[in-house]
Amino acid sequence: MTATRTNHGGAGIDPEMETAVVAHDWENDTSLSTTIVSTIADLSGRDPAELDRLYDRIDPDSLETIFEPANGSTHRNGGRVSFRLDAYSITVHASGTVVVTKAG
Repeated sequence: MTATRTNHGGAGIDPEMETAVVAHDWENDTSLSTTIVSTIADLSGRDPAELDRLYDRIDPDSLETIFEPANGSTHRNGGRVSFRLDAYSITVHASGTVVVTKAG
């Protein structure tokens, strides 16, 4: 996961605005599910274990399979999936961008 508390090319976590935009790094060993849960935990200031379970909302393996690079190297160009987890709306884009906002 690439995320900072300041704005660098659109990536960042802003607890005051209750919004995060992070880029999942497909080259890293971190799963997409971990990127999502870690982002929500950072944004909410809570421990990941205190959050609703991701697999109660969406199948993490399927989410990973939909967006992981094809043939091990070609990044996906289109598509997105949106769902809610805990008090947040999450949108995962094929590019690896994950947008998390406080659900209204």
